[in-house]
Amino acid sequence: MKSLNKVLLTASLALTCLPALAGHKDSGYDHARVVSAVPVYEIVRFPVDEQVCWEEQAWRPQPHSVAPTVLGAIVGGVVGHQFGGGHGKAALTVAGAAIGGTIGYNVAQRHHSGGPYPVAQTRCEIQRNWRTEERISAWDVTYKYRGGIYHTRMLEQPGKKIRVRVHVQPALYSPDY
Repeated sequence: MKSLNKVLLTASLALTCLPALAGHKDSGYDHARVVSAVPVYEIVRFPVDEQVCWEEQAWRPQPHSVAPTVLGAIVGGVVGHQFGGGHGKAALTVAGAAIGGTIGYNVAQRHHSGGPYPVAQTRCEIQRNWRTEERISAWDVTYKYRGGIYHTRMLEQPGKKIRVRVHVQPALYSPDY
């Protein structure tokens, strides 16, 4: 039983020390020389919102001017004030203003075209367009480690060397070897 414990203890110590005995600087890691790094592209489609504006014709109603009515009321009030006396003078001033205002309004209505008129109006809206773009999504890397050529895919562009994990595992005993 003691000899079996010694064998197991010796084997576990040997397995623990194998990376150091194999000449690795960091336990389980080493560096390999990069032979080539080729970018892997992907097509990316993304939305772009753009404001699009244009000119279009709109119709606006003619504004009604109150100036002829006001002017008519003033002139009518002045004329009405010229006649009569006492309370009659005030009544004729008010009546003259009312009649003058009505006449001014009617004159304005006869000379007013009344219809809407065209105006240029700028209109805008947001339109969604789609753009495509080629982007680097990864790098296919070929590297050389201890005489062997290996391949991997990396998300970042590598430098001249990459860090590799070294896994040492004992082989089963074979009397032929």
